[in-house]
Amino acid sequence: MSVHEIIAELPKLSEEERELLLHKLVNLEEPFEPTPAMEDAIREGLRSVREEKTYSAAEVRSRIAAWTAR
Repeated sequence: MSVHEIIAELPKLSEEERELLLHKLVNLEEPFEPTPAMEDAIREGLRSVREEKTYSAAEVRSRIAAWTAR
């Protein structure tokens, strides 16, 4: 059975069957292993939070309003 055939049959499943299928797809036997690029991105994000200026929600809203008013 092809992927397209499987997708075409999905609407015929009950809600319970779809939830079971989704759970199975999300929790496949293989454990999740981040790639080196993912690990680098996480490290960069953590570094930027520690070292760079952060903005409050009010500051972000104000900046967006200024950018969109132009």
